[in-house]
Amino acid sequence: MFYEQDATGQILSLARVTTLGRLRAGLSYLVEAHGFRYYMFTCLGAELERTRTLVLHNLPCEQPAPAWPLETDPLAQYALAESLPLDWRGLMARPDFQARGYQVTMRQRAALGLRAGCTVPLLQGPGILAWLDLALDQDDDDAWAHVRRYLPCATLLGRVVLDRVGRFLAEADDDEPPPEPLSDRERACLRGASEGLSNIEIGASLGISERTVSSHIHRACHKLHARNRQHAVTKAMLSRQLYAVLGLALGRDSRPF
Repeated sequence: MFYEQDATGQILSLARVTTLGRLRAGLSYLVEAHGFRYYMFTCLGAELERTRTLVLHNLPCEQPAPAWPLETDPLAQYALAESLPLDWRGLMARPDFQARGYQVTMRQRAALGLRAGCTVPLLQGPGILAWLDLALDQDDDDAWAHVRRYLPCATLLGRVVLDRVGRFLAEADDDEPPPEPLSDRERACLRGASEGLSNIEIGASLGISERTVSSHIHRACHKLHARNRQHAVTKAMLSRQLYAVLGLALGRDSRPF
């Protein structure tokens, strides 16, 4: 996918992916190839007074992630009010971002390894808010210099991801019944499938047989009303079941995009 030699061409190649699972895998590879460790794409929307959210990320799953309420998350507040990308050091130096709650949220991010980074606001019309965060696990002058140099590319990357996600969401069938909750094993097998692993490889990583993996994926497809394993991966992402460690506290009416 990323045979292009320049960063712009590599980013634009993401526009060719055809599933949400491939977008996540391609994005994970690309941000690391461009010198970053983590990414988190967040898309919020309001429809009929019900808040909907979709989060894509490559944070380490074994580490529990805190819920970051919007009112105390400086990155969300910046994305809500501004349109230009900004590194976190510059953002937190602004007088209007000195609140204690903001500082606590950024310390929680640093504890997860997100120590230097930038935020790209991706406001898309009334009722839709999205942003892309890119982060390094280092906090030194070289890390911050890299973040600032990458800001123009980060903007393009955010727009491409937003376009792809919007298309995938538009193709989703809103009339389908809500999916049943996945079991831990079903979720683990779908995560392996999202990484392109075969049933044998998934089974080896989980200590179960290939036949058992196939059974878990078959049941996940049934619960998610999916046509095949890749469709199930996409639906699990859209219903926020593929990775159950990260969420945004949005109130009782929150539900996944």
